[in-house]
Amino acid sequence: MLLSRTTLQRILGVLWLIDGLFQLQPQMFTLKLVNSVMVPASMSQPGPIADNLSWIIMLTAQHVILINALIAAVQITIGILLLSGRWVKEAIIASIVWSLIVWYAGEGAGMMLTGQASVLTGAPGSVLLYPLLGFLVYPRKPLSEAAGAGTGVDGLLPRRWLRWILASFWVFAALLQLQPYWWQSARETAPISQALSNMVGAGGLNAFLVDPILQKLANLTVSLEIPLNIALIEVFLGLAIALVFVKQEHLRPWLTISMLLSFLIWWTTQAFGMIFAGFTTDFNSGLLLILLALACWPKALRARSIAQPGLQPADSTQLAQSV
Repeated sequence: MLLSRTTLQRILGVLWLIDGLFQLQPQMFTLKLVNSVMVPASMSQPGPIADNLSWIIMLTAQHVILINALIAAVQITIGILLLSGRWVKEAIIASIVWSLIVWYAGEGAGMMLTGQASVLTGAPGSVLLYPLLGFLVYPRKPLSEAAGAGTGVDGLLPRRWLRWILASFWVFAALLQLQPYWWQSARETAPISQALSNMVGAGGLNAFLVDPILQKLANLTVSLEIPLNIALIEVFLGLAIALVFVKQEHLRPWLTISMLLSFLIWWTTQAFGMIFAGFTTDFNSGLLLILLALACWPKALRARSIAQPGLQPADSTQLAQSV
């Protein structure tokens, strides 16, 4: 594969480290963390989950500085350990447990039970993709043994399964768009247009890099909700089918399409995870999907001739082609 396990481990470490640094933004130590991140994630949740999330929100509001400092410390520590290569197994286990905590308490379980979840807005939750990467880089051998050969060794999750997982994700994306919420066409409730316009006005560099284009797209799509939703479902399913059935040597163009589609989602309906607005907790799912596609990317196979006694040039060419 293009990205070795060690390279993926370091990339995952960088992501955790940056996420931890995001938590050190001044606004994160105020009630804006509660009102802008946690409260929206608790909206439209089923009764028991809404009650539980309300208790978590109340507790966080009472101790916002302490809890945010704890979040930052945990994520920075995980990132440093993955980058340094020390206690990698322990760091990955901790990251998986922590991801599930953040996914539920901070992201409202990705809004999966609200009837409004969509990959356009980050479902099933960006932080839920971190454990997947963790399984990919979890070392199956002791570090002393993996030092020489570990760069090519799969983690707990075999890399050859990753394309099926990516294909399953796009099937899942299509299924989410079948929810009744995404079939509303009234201008007042147009969900796709609303998802675009919700990203406008966050401030910071978004005012120059994101807002002008997204506002135009929101105005354009408001009258095209149903056809656009149908097109999204068809694109998601078509990409999934291609990722399942194409041969390995023909996989790169479809992975490129997956990355381009992920980038468009990351740009338009996720505003690059709001990283330019001065207030964000992570990169959102678009960037993680690009990384997953890169993790599937196969290296080019090169023909190699093997010198053997008595091997004729024609035989050498035939052997190289067979390799």
